[in-house]
Amino acid sequence: MKTIYSLMFTVAVTFLAIFSFSNVSFAAGESQYDLIDGKQVSTNANDPKVKHIYYTGDEQGNEVRLGFTTNQKIDDYINNEKKLEKESNVDSNFQTLGSGTCCTDFYTGDNKSGSYRAVRVGYAISDITYSWGRSWNDVISSISTASQGTTYLYQHEYSSGGYIRFNNAYYWGKTINLSNYKFSNGVSANNNASSVYVLH
Repeated sequence: MKTIYSLMFTVAVTFLAIFSFSNVSFAAGESQYDLIDGKQVSTNANDPKVKHIYYTGDEQGNEVRLGFTTNQKIDDYINNEKKLEKESNVDSNFQTLGSGTCCTDFYTGDNKSGSYRAVRVGYAISDITYSWGRSWNDVISSISTASQGTTYLYQHEYSSGGYIRFNNAYYWGKTINLSNYKFSNGVSANNNASSVYVLH
C-alpha cells in the first residue's frame, strides 16, 4: 500500500514540475466584447463581470459590442459618445418604412415587416401590455431607430430583467433584427421585450 501512495505522490510531483517549468499555458477563450469598460480585452476572463451591453459602431462603420460592469460606466460612456458624435450622414434618398428620424419603430416581423409602433426620442413605454395591448407583449422582432439618442429594450415591464441598448445614430438607416441579439442576461432579445425606451 505504501508503494502505491509513493508512486502516486511521485507522479503528482512530476506533473507539477513539468507544468511549473515549461511554457505550457492554458489559454482562455476570446472575449465576446470588443471592449469592456472602454478597455481592450484579450481573453474572456472578465466577461462574467459584464452586466450591461451597448451596441454601436466604429469609424469604419462596423458594429461594435461593448460590455460594462456598472450602470455608471455605461452611462458615462454614452454621455461622452454623444458629445463626440456628429449628426449621422444618411443619403437624402433613404426611405424609412416607418416614422422617420424622430422615432424608433418597433416591428412584429423581421426586416421591418408586420405591424409597427413608433416611440419618439425622449419617451418610454414602461409596460407594453398596458400601453399597446397584450398582443404587443413579447412580439417585437425588428427595429428601425431614430437618428439620435439611445434605444433600450427590456425583457420585463418597468425596465426590469435583461436589457439591450442601441446607439441610434449608428443604426439610423439600418435594420436591427433582434434574432441576432441577446439581452444582458443571455436571453434572446427576439420576441421577448415587455418595455422599451428611446432616450436622448
